Amino acid sequence: MEPLPILEKKLIIPSYFVDDRSQMTVCSLFQLMQEMSDRHATILGAGWHSLRERGFFWVIIKIQMKINRLPKWTEEVTMRTWVRKSGAATSPRDIEIVGSDGQVLVAASTVWAILDKEKGQPQRMNIFDGCFCPLDRSALELKPMKIGPIRLPDTLPEPMVVRHSDIDINKHVNNAHYIQWAFDAMSESFRQTHRITGVAVKFIAQAKLGDRYIVCTEPVSDSCFNTAIFSADGNTEYCRLQTEWETVDLS
Repeated sequence: MEPLPILEKKLIIPSYFVDDRSQMTVCSLFQLMQEMSDRHATILGAGWHSLRERGFFWVIIKIQMKINRLPKWTEEVTMRTWVRKSGAATSPRDIEIVGSDGQVLVAASTVWAILDKEKGQPQRMNIFDGCFCPLDRSALELKPMKIGPIRLPDTLPEPMVVRHSDIDINKHVNNAHYIQWAFDAMSESFRQTHRITGVAVKFIAQAKLGDRYIVCTEPVSDSCFNTAIFSADGNTEYCRLQTEWETVDLS
């Protein structure tokens, strides 16, 4: 079969992907991008099942996303993804969601790694030499957002528990659920008066079923926030996010 440099798929945004504004949630964006990435990797011979047979699995390390506009309920969009040139132990993948008018609604750059299932050790990308057909094309023309460390507050927030519904096929917390936890920590009044324009995430450690976690957020500016998700004792940082927002005109 001929290599497929770019995978494209049309879809209509379903009701279970949207919020109370009838706009697609950022959590749903992450879930959809994860699924699209695996479909393309499967076509290229390096999907979840292929890796599982060899005792490996994919993990996402970083993602940076620019959101021009969130897709709306029943809107038809085109999603496309492609792989860029791999590093020694990482595989960059870009993703776009395009409206029916050809305008890019969401653009994202992601970085993935392959881990050994038994020890969780990173693997070199040359184990899949010949599978990928990388493109010299970037969905984002932005410099990577740098997410500074967050200082733990003197009084830690009330911890929450990782539940079964948070766990993915690799038996750790699905990457999209960290995003949901971070957004749920934002106040309702802020979310109703602002719209998200950018998200950057660095995944650091894997939370598992039964782990207790806390969400800590601090402002960088009036329109930019850093969020970190820690273990309940503050000793393990699971992931770190930066979100950018703009005010919604309610007039």
